[in-house]
Amino acid sequence: MSYSLRRCVRLTPFVPLLLTLTVAGCGGSGSDDAASEQPPAVAGESEQRACDNPGNGTAPQCELPDVVPVTCSEDTPTEGGRSYPVMLDSASGETIAFQVLEPIGGIDCEVGHPLVLHGHGFGGSRTTEGFENYREAGFTVISIDQRGFGESTGTVRVMDPEFEGRDLIQILDWAEDNLDYLQRRNEPDLPEELNPNLVAGAIGGSYGGGFQLLLHGQDPRQRLDALVPDITWYDLRYSLNPGNVIKTGWDLVLVAGGEAGSTAIGNGGLDPIIREILVQGATLNRFPEAGLDFFYYHSPAYRCTGEPVSVSDTPDLLNYQINPPAFDVAPTPYPKVDVLLTQGMKDTLFNFNDAWRNFECLQSLGGDVRLLTHQTGHILPVEAPDEAQPAEYVDPTAGLLEIPGFQGAAGQFACGDISISDATLNWLEHHLQGKPLAGYFDGTDSEVCLSLGDGQSISVPMDSFPAPALEGGELQGESVVERTVVTDMPVASGYEAVATAPQPPAALLLGQAGENGATLGGIATARLTVSDLTGRSSCEVELDPYAAGCDPIVFVGLGKRVAGESRWQLIDDQIKPVRGLKDQEVIELVGVAEALAPGDELALLVYGFHPQYPASWSRDALVPYVNLEGTVQVPVLQGKLSGSM
Repeated sequence: MSYSLRRCVRLTPFVPLLLTLTVAGCGGSGSDDAASEQPPAVAGESEQRACDNPGNGTAPQCELPDVVPVTCSEDTPTEGGRSYPVMLDSASGETIAFQVLEPIGGIDCEVGHPLVLHGHGFGGSRTTEGFENYREAGFTVISIDQRGFGESTGTVRVMDPEFEGRDLIQILDWAEDNLDYLQRRNEPDLPEELNPNLVAGAIGGSYGGGFQLLLHGQDPRQRLDALVPDITWYDLRYSLNPGNVIKTGWDLVLVAGGEAGSTAIGNGGLDPIIREILVQGATLNRFPEAGLDFFYYHSPAYRCTGEPVSVSDTPDLLNYQINPPAFDVAPTPYPKVDVLLTQGMKDTLFNFNDAWRNFECLQSLGGDVRLLTHQTGHILPVEAPDEAQPAEYVDPTAGLLEIPGFQGAAGQFACGDISISDATLNWLEHHLQGKPLAGYFDGTDSEVCLSLGDGQSISVPMDSFPAPALEGGELQGESVVERTVVTDMPVASGYEAVATAPQPPAALLLGQAGENGATLGGIATARLTVSDLTGRSSCEVELDPYAAGCDPIVFVGLGKRVAGESRWQLIDDQIKPVRGLKDQEVIELVGVAEALAPGDELALLVYGFHPQYPASWSRDALVPYVNLEGTVQVPVLQGKLSGSM
């Protein structure tokens, strides 16, 4: 069975029906039939479970198979092809579990074999079989149960440098000490004491992408040479809390999936710190500041920005007063590394902006860093079919009714005709084994491959890619088209928005695609003024920004209306919260890529409520409606967009 990267996050089967919808459209794209798909990486599904985990803090009862690791210095079998579990005691007193999958076709003791680390998604567990395409290519694979999942015990800390980070280093140390057939080579960029250095890479999506960046930044021996993180985060403060609005749709899914994938098999579930952060967020409709610091410390942004974090003298988390985090891993820059970043344009948890910021950071280090996008990712395809929408039968200009949905279905795990699964394997073959890159990589060293839809893509030069600076500001560049927008009717916020949720969004027209169509691609911005019905667009400085009268919430995103149709659709299902009154404030929208046909219309869609944020609408009853006005900067890569109408 070949291994192919998962199209979207797979959660444990113990989660209710809503959560199982995340797997719709999941599967690999690098295999010919369903029988060769990767087995589900779900906690508890392994047929080779080595431990009975009784839970309640009791150590797992492990019966490990009597497997002797191959060693080239002793008389052990060298035919390879085996798969066996390994259990280690972690520095924090927990069990670290992982699976060693040997190369197929014999162990080469002269040349050696590169190592590939594999990580599962949130709520999943290690893979105990498969990876034939990697193993037949000469790779040794280690698939890891991350802390708190599968047979690795402890609470889930979400890639904490002090816990998951140290566990991952311990796994690499074990591999280097016990698998003497692993390949090593001299790296000219490393000091003498680190050479010869282990030849190693890593793969995985979502949580399985996060572990790669954590380990690469923290490993003192700098053993990772090539990474392929798919659909992973840059800054959890943005991913889980964009615009200071909790992404409650996905946060609820992650909590349920993480808890079920951990506690259901006897592990500790989410760490008490994370549980308290989430409870406070649900209670106050905002995350505590200490919680945001905790998320930042667990993000690539921590090393990319280099800004340290510390525990406040007056923390707003009870768990910090009892057992505060040390924050003792410094935010030193990542070492140079070769990275193939892949990202789903329809991913509504870790969206394109996460991938772009990771790309900017990692490329600046000087390695071979590339970015390919696809049509999958974290997908919750919950929406009414077109035939159920009233606008299919009633004039939508009346603005009467629209059944809101979370997002549409996933598409292909490919950028145009480039299979992400195939590209992942070839990337590791090139950077770990010295094999040539496939022809489909031509040009990707200087251009980003943006997926426009199944079988469609556009290549965009990296050095002029339309994205605002990390520090903020409007989108600028030759491809930018700016339009002025203003609401002609107030937009409901808070309780009024929830009560009128079935109403269509306000559509602030940006233009119409010309006779040759138009292609959008990149990260748009909007400079917006958000005012209440009295015209007030700011609050007194001395007031809490979340105070009554200061805290409306609306959601904005680019939308299109196909020529001849009546309803507006969010492009790539991407939406960005805007919280509070604003006076000409620049808002970074979520990156999209879309081909508009001739006559298609483009608009900034404004919602007061959206199902992606089901419990994080405004609680401010003093601002039931708002007006918006300002400008929108749209990246138009090809074609023309007529003036607004």
